[in-house]
Amino acid sequence: MFEKIFTWFLSILSLLFPKAECIYIKEHMIDIGLVPVNIYWIDDINVLLSSYGQTFIYNTITRGRNEIETCERCIYGFDQGLVYCKYEHRVISSTKEFSTTIYVYDSRAKLLYEKNLFPTVLPYECTKRYISLRPAYSFLEQKDYVLDISKDSFKEVSVESKQTIFNGVAKKDTVLSEREDLERLIVLDEYNRIWVYVRE
Repeated sequence: MFEKIFTWFLSILSLLFPKAECIYIKEHMIDIGLVPVNIYWIDDINVLLSSYGQTFIYNTITRGRNEIETCERCIYGFDQGLVYCKYEHRVISSTKEFSTTIYVYDSRAKLLYEKNLFPTVLPYECTKRYISLRPAYSFLEQKDYVLDISKDSFKEVSVESKQTIFNGVAKKDTVLSEREDLERLIVLDEYNRIWVYVRE
């Protein structure tokens, strides 16, 4: 009985005092000269901007950045600390051969995992638990794969691309990453510029 009265009371309050709609505003541009393949929130203000051969830790408040030395065939991720995936491709003469080897390292370059795969793929999301991969070449059928490290399994997955609409972000722009509490967003505009948006 008490729950019904409490629910009814909250409903009346929400009608009397409607919640203000969240609006996001452009705060500043992130000028790093690349569009990251993936973005990880390290904490409330720092993000890992990860791409093949170039990685930055960027402070969304002070705008400071630190570049992490990254090999050309490596991409960093964040999973309770820095981790990176390295890939090697080989020319093969049969589909029974492995065309890619994926390596996972911790931040001290200690090898955590290694796996030979077919088809030829690139990691785009790297964690200690799993790796998300895509075909390395545009002429290959575009599929998404997951390499589950704990199960040592590799499988094709379907990825739904659902774009959440945020008030204040243009429909033609792409939200690349959202902070967990949605106070900050990283947005790619139509001119391939990256912006930090903040909730008003």
